[in-house]
Amino acid sequence: MEERRVVDYFVVVGATDEQSQDDTNSTHLKQSLCSDLPPITDLAVVFPSLGEKVPPGFTLIETTPTGLVADLNHGSLRSPEVFLCYQRGRHKPPIVDIGIMYDGKERVLHDAKVLKTSVSGQIANINNSTSSRTFITYRRASPTAPCNILAVSHVCVVITSRGETPPHAFCLIHKNLNKGMVGSDVYLCYKKSVMKPKSITYKPVITDRYPKTDRNYFHLLPSVALFCLPMGATLEAWPDEASQPDPIFSTFVLTVSDASEKVYGAAITFYEKFNGKLSIEQQKLLGLKDSNELKKGISLHANKSVCVLSHWPFFDTFQKFLMFLLKTSLDEQIPIPIERYITHLVDEVPFPSPERPQILVQLSMDTQLILTQPEDLPIPRSGAGFHQMIMNLQPDNCLLLLLCALTEQKLLIHSLRPNVLTAVAEAVSTLIFPFKWQCPYIPLCPLSLAEVLHAPLPFLIGVDSRFFDLYEPPTDVTCVDLDTNTITLCEDKKHLTAKLLPKKPTRILKNTLEKLNEKLDDLQRTYKATSNKSIEETNIDRDFLKKRKEHELELEIQEAFLRFMGSILKGYRWYLRPITKAPTVGATDTSSLFDLQGFLKSREKTNVKFYSLLTKTQMFIRFIEERSFVSNMDAALEFFDECSEKIDLENYDTRLIELDTCGESERTVFIMPPEMNDLPFDTLYTYENGFILNSELLKCKESKNYLKVKNDEHLPIPGSPMARRTKHEVKSAQKLARKYSTSPSLWAKFLLGTCYSLWFIHLPSHILQSEDRATSTLRSAYELLNKFQKTGVHLLTDEVCYRVMMQLCGIYNQPMLAVKLLLVMKRCGLHPNAITYGFYNRALLESTWPSDLRTPSQLLWKKLRNVVLSAALFKKAGAQNKKTETFRRG
Repeated sequence: MEERRVVDYFVVVGATDEQSQDDTNSTHLKQSLCSDLPPITDLAVVFPSLGEKVPPGFTLIETTPTGLVADLNHGSLRSPEVFLCYQRGRHKPPIVDIGIMYDGKERVLHDAKVLKTSVSGQIANINNSTSSRTFITYRRASPTAPCNILAVSHVCVVITSRGETPPHAFCLIHKNLNKGMVGSDVYLCYKKSVMKPKSITYKPVITDRYPKTDRNYFHLLPSVALFCLPMGATLEAWPDEASQPDPIFSTFVLTVSDASEKVYGAAITFYEKFNGKLSIEQQKLLGLKDSNELKKGISLHANKSVCVLSHWPFFDTFQKFLMFLLKTSLDEQIPIPIERYITHLVDEVPFPSPERPQILVQLSMDTQLILTQPEDLPIPRSGAGFHQMIMNLQPDNCLLLLLCALTEQKLLIHSLRPNVLTAVAEAVSTLIFPFKWQCPYIPLCPLSLAEVLHAPLPFLIGVDSRFFDLYEPPTDVTCVDLDTNTITLCEDKKHLTAKLLPKKPTRILKNTLEKLNEKLDDLQRTYKATSNKSIEETNIDRDFLKKRKEHELELEIQEAFLRFMGSILKGYRWYLRPITKAPTVGATDTSSLFDLQGFLKSREKTNVKFYSLLTKTQMFIRFIEERSFVSNMDAALEFFDECSEKIDLENYDTRLIELDTCGESERTVFIMPPEMNDLPFDTLYTYENGFILNSELLKCKESKNYLKVKNDEHLPIPGSPMARRTKHEVKSAQKLARKYSTSPSLWAKFLLGTCYSLWFIHLPSHILQSEDRATSTLRSAYELLNKFQKTGVHLLTDEVCYRVMMQLCGIYNQPMLAVKLLLVMKRCGLHPNAITYGFYNRALLESTWPSDLRTPSQLLWKKLRNVVLSAALFKKAGAQNKKTETFRRG
């Protein structure tokens, strides 16, 4: 990147007149049997033993999901059989909610209806107890409701006392229908689906963008449009009385630069009226006989999306900005064009810095954007929403999801809320740190890319729940429903339960998550209680405080998972196998780099099954490779090793993620609304034809980003060992300085150790000045490190001394010297961290080894020779000693 920007691109996505219809049926996924089913419009109760029959047009629910009789009084002795039936259709507004009411104890909502009588007028009591009555309630959609609302599409009965559970994506009504002393536990379940009007689906494309040219560091790909409208660009026919649906906010993640970098997208999807002309084919697909039918109560609408792309997951800020743009464009006349707001955010709003960590962007009198400096943590940055994962799945399902991720299952996460979907998918990929998900990863997968679900390898994919209205997922996929808090394991993975996880770390994690979940609930209640206050002076402070508290909770949840991962992998690095001789074929295999059997034997016997599954995953193999060699994860892995060593299962109050508050500032930069100096005075702007941008108003101006951070100021110098020094080492040196500064003798020793550390840090520059003497200089430096061990200075020096030497050994082809350095470190009681260890293995792997190096057989003969010579010398010394004793006695 040239500089840190809040936003890289602004794009508008939709369909064009020249496009052809998108063939969504080309996928190999099995078509859903219920993809075209009308919604449920009526419910009825039937008592067959009383002579009642199912009304015409209704369907009786005869059996449960496992084939049991779906009698609502199942297991009762004297109560009559009672069944539920339903009717589908589009002739009236659909049912949008179903409930159960205990008569006399509860009240229903004002818009809810109670099913009090059966089909023949009997009392529709579905309770087998005579002391109280239970009725079914339902709510119907308004006649003016939007066409794509959520409506009830399926109803079923489950008998939990017989081991039945709700089918996937079904919502369980947590009220037992049988309240009597005798009888089974019977529950009602229902599933909601999006009502689908007559429509035509097109492949979405980018219709407008800013800036018009690509950035040097990130090229805008046409495939971005698929993620902005994952279900496709649609043209829909609505009844005139249907109201406009609310805009939908969605987020997604793109991997660029060979998957080494993430780009975050935030989009708002909305509908605009379609004023174009329809072809004969389009009229046929929309169910219109001719164009005159549009004048008889039918109107056309097309969906569109506006999106921002950024390298930073400021999702809340982006949502507020996009909603402001959409709302402003709907006003009849506005003094500032929306194009100017776009260029303002992209080009002129500065990125937060340590000196000014908070940016307040004023868009209008009642709309402000808040930007806060991202925390500089060693953990890889992500758009994870840990609090959303806990709130939607609860601690128990979070543990099961963690197990599925650690054992690399085929995970399909789905929800009707696309922003929650991405947040949870990112959380799952982050909570397994220090591992990195190595298989296909698409947090929000477009419908046109759903073929990846047939991949013969694990994946972590998120889809809109409307996907299940069109297709059946493969049978070997584990589905995670965020809307109903259910995880459905595929048949051959039913044995996977949270009980497989190590008990003690799991218990600590679960207790922590339950406490944090309660904390989240309290925080949500507090926000609801204070949201009604209209004190203008405190709004901004309240927003800043809310963001800070949410961020602190996020870190607490992330720390809980980090503690768990550190606990289950504690001591793993003692089983790493360093390269100690000239590399051969297979030297970089996991079996050569890691003592797997020794690691498994060090774990408790009850956890062997879990560790066997874990160590066979691709991410574990990749983890060992990254830990053994130099990679971009070195600093993060060094941080994880430090956390793993600090963890004490008996005392889990130790903080693992410490925020750096030494440079914290309360200063806030206030950014005024866009300037209008170059626009005509008293001109008003309108967007009657929809969200269409004027290219004349999208002119790129000189950036006013006076807080920009150039990359060359912060990127490490290539090949510089000093640039590889970790923050932990700097902090440790500072702590030692504070500790030893109170004692003159210790302070003198500390200064001596610091001088040696500085000498080694500058050693590469010294060698560059006299490369012809590099080998002798390195050997002198090695002798100096040997001297450290004898004088005790090694206790006060930094590990960077050894790291510099390891790197120089690799540059100047001194692999044997690197091996000797490793032995010196071990004698000093030092275990190389991830960075030093990576440089060591690289030095042995990439260096040119001496051609006259002895073979293993030669080394064995040499050892035998040394043994024989030693025995001879001992014998000779013994003989001399005997002669001396004889001489003395004589």
